[in-house]
Amino acid sequence: MRRDVRQDIKTLQVEIINDESKIIECMRQGQYDLVKKCLSRIESDLKYLSIIANGAPIDKSEDRKIMDFLRVHYENMRNLSLPCDNALQDSR
Repeated sequence: MRRDVRQDIKTLQVEIINDESKIIECMRQGQYDLVKKCLSRIESDLKYLSIIANGAPIDKSEDRKIMDFLRVHYENMRNLSLPCDNALQDSR
């Protein structure tokens, strides 16, 4: 696989993990607008990572690692999602 594709994959994975950490911190501080932005960015990065991985000339073990990463972090994104906006407004 070309080095730049590998680097793109690694960069996206790091950005996703960093955004997950930001979400946790923002939720603690009640900064829900930032949480929404991070969730949107994570969703976009996961989709882009999936596209890159599907088109990249990688071996089965690398492919499995990326697919596992995607599965875990899509689940994380679902778990980190905000409750509906009405519930947020009621809590304020």
